[in-house]
Amino acid sequence: MKQAFIATEDRAFYDHPGINLSSFVRAAIANLRAGTIVQGGSTITMQLVENAFFIDNPSRTYRRKLQEAILAIQMERHYTKDEILEAYLNQIYFGHGAYGVQAASQTYFGKDVSELTLAESALIAGVTNNPAAFSPYNDEERAKRRRAVVLDNMVEAGMISKSTAEKAKQEPINLSSGSAPKNDSKFPYYVDAVVMEAEKLLKEKGMSPADLYRSGLHIYTALDVSIQEKMESVYSNKNNFPRSSSDVPVQSAMVVLDPQTGEVRGLIGGREHTVERGLNRAVQARRQPGSVIKPIVVYAPALEQGYAPATVIDDVPVTYRGSGSKAYSPGNYDGRFRGLITMRTAIQYSVNIPAVKMLERIGVETGYNFGRDLGLSLVPADKGLSLALGGLTDGVSPLEIASAYGSFANEGVWIEPHLITRITDQHGNTLIDMKPKKKAVMSEETAYLVTDMLRTVVTSGTGTRAQISGHRVAGKTGTTQLPDLPAFRGKRGERDAWFVGYTPELVGVVWLGYDKTTSTNYLRGLYGGSSCAPIWKAVIEDALRHTPSREISRPPGIVTASVDAKSGKLPSSLTPKEFIISELFAKGTVPTEVSDVWVQEEVCSESNMLPSSFCPQTVTKTFLKRPVPYTGSVKPEDANLELPSETCTIHGFGEGIQLKICTDPRHNGELYLANVPQHGHGGCPERYVEIRTFSLNNIPENYCNLPDHQIDSPAGGNNGGGHFEEQHLTLKGNRTGNGINLSWNSVGSGSVVFTVERWTANDSTRNSIGTTKRTSWADRNVQSGTVYYYRVTAVNTHTQERIYSNQIEIHY
Repeated sequence: MKQAFIATEDRAFYDHPGINLSSFVRAAIANLRAGTIVQGGSTITMQLVENAFFIDNPSRTYRRKLQEAILAIQMERHYTKDEILEAYLNQIYFGHGAYGVQAASQTYFGKDVSELTLAESALIAGVTNNPAAFSPYNDEERAKRRRAVVLDNMVEAGMISKSTAEKAKQEPINLSSGSAPKNDSKFPYYVDAVVMEAEKLLKEKGMSPADLYRSGLHIYTALDVSIQEKMESVYSNKNNFPRSSSDVPVQSAMVVLDPQTGEVRGLIGGREHTVERGLNRAVQARRQPGSVIKPIVVYAPALEQGYAPATVIDDVPVTYRGSGSKAYSPGNYDGRFRGLITMRTAIQYSVNIPAVKMLERIGVETGYNFGRDLGLSLVPADKGLSLALGGLTDGVSPLEIASAYGSFANEGVWIEPHLITRITDQHGNTLIDMKPKKKAVMSEETAYLVTDMLRTVVTSGTGTRAQISGHRVAGKTGTTQLPDLPAFRGKRGERDAWFVGYTPELVGVVWLGYDKTTSTNYLRGLYGGSSCAPIWKAVIEDALRHTPSREISRPPGIVTASVDAKSGKLPSSLTPKEFIISELFAKGTVPTEVSDVWVQEEVCSESNMLPSSFCPQTVTKTFLKRPVPYTGSVKPEDANLELPSETCTIHGFGEGIQLKICTDPRHNGELYLANVPQHGHGGCPERYVEIRTFSLNNIPENYCNLPDHQIDSPAGGNNGGGHFEEQHLTLKGNRTGNGINLSWNSVGSGSVVFTVERWTANDSTRNSIGTTKRTSWADRNVQSGTVYYYRVTAVNTHTQERIYSNQIEIHY
């Protein structure tokens, strides 16, 4: 045991006079470079001096180190090396309440220190460096690695052979009971979190974390016993949690804090507490936050940039293609595409695509920095559009989410979350008076608008199961998908489920999932609103049972205005009443433009399509015109509101053009247009003439060529002497805000039908887009940035003659 400590802590122990000058100088240089004390250079004697003389005043300063060095030299003059080593080994803290090697030997192995093996001695020597990290009860694999370091040190010091060390490394760790000494304290997860925070605070003050156990310190916390007891009760009832599909339980964590102070009132780090200082999921787990991150990195920063709850985003399929990167096509959890919806609606139903589109608008860097300002431990690799949906490299803890949402309830001010309020020494002198960091991260108006939108989530969105009678709850649900890995292909389920909710008094976060998501252990059909919200409600409803309902004060800079729900602008005279909504705005962001997404057009009264010349009756209706046309194959839910792009198929082009065909057997079944006399005599005999219906694209090109079927006319020529064909058809066109308007002159008399052809610079295929008896046509199915070509054909349905117009080019 002695050799293990000397090899690891102070290899020159028996040679130096109390200080190791080379180590001391090396540590001093490192500290000067760092600008603070980062290395101690302490010998075993100096560590004993610290424990013996400075226990009431632990600190980490250059002066203290000098005092320790002087006293260590004095101690070496009065005591032998063995006496100093014995005193040292009897005072060290080894974790789990064990001070000294004898207590450590009993705690870890249930035997006297004289009975320890080499491997057991090395393990105990390694634990003292950081009992929380290297205790085999907390992390056996890490304890083994630390034991190996100690054994290697002993080999380097010439105390044991390499083969002996390798044999000791293979020795299994046989703990006294297989579990850490039973912790009968109440609220163990909260206590563990307090200890972690206390150690951090002591280090920041230049004190040793070991002082927490040996200096008689008093720690004062923000714990609300009634809230914590309710949390413990809820988490002890297995009926509050889903059943697992295996022996591995579904885990959960919860945090409740006061948004006005950042003080953590209650905390649960798991469904059972088996190991002291083990994994505390409330503060240590890094999980993918899913949609609970949307208000933090998307919607709050968007409001800061001047967007509003009424801002409209088009919820239609979208694909982003970066240079050299994999295409990103976000989807909605319910498979729906709602079309043009407001930001409030997008949050209410946790719609993914609008969140990604809004993050693209405001900039990924903006959303990333906003999340960092609200306390999320984001890393540079998180800078991507998937940030909008909680796709993070490492993830965030429930405590971080709680503190971020606390800023919404605290008028835009983020306060560092903390469990400890004060630490005093054994005489009552204050060592640490907690003054948490505070930062105004958004305006009061933004915080209020986010809260108002998140209340919609609870009243009528995905979080309705979190409603508390007498209190206005704001909240957000979140669910993350299974990893995109071969093991999960074809499986339907979730990885994480979240709910975060708050009132002016309390913020609460509930996370649910498996510690390790595998192809067997994953959530099945569990969502934040269905699985986490009821747990949240059980705790918070109890905490507020005697608290009168309180409102978050409405800032004077918040105003109300009526807007068009499909544009986010002021309603126009065409806006249907059902799409005029009342919405909140930060003053100065109320729209001034009038909605331009509604148009009035004539349509066939029967088919509700663009009218053809054959429609018996038309009506004028109001239609939606998307600001950015969508031409994808999957139609959004508001597509039925849009202006139709096709011509009536009941009365129009679907019936085609009726023309006379010569069916003389000598044509051998090939179709020829019949020669119909208007002036003169002859033509195809009536017994061979048959009326058939054609579309523009399949009208026969040739007239009957049989000699005895030709027309005898004084004017000469075929088909009536060419009177119709001699006329000129001139086509004109102009671009408008609603599309392209075409017009042409009238020709002939009687039954003349005009057909419109269109093609583009990228597609030379000529397509018929309509048939009409009028001399005008409106093409509404156009896209900006496209070059269109048009031609009109006039067909005399009696004589079957055709005239072609000029070709025109229009840039839209």
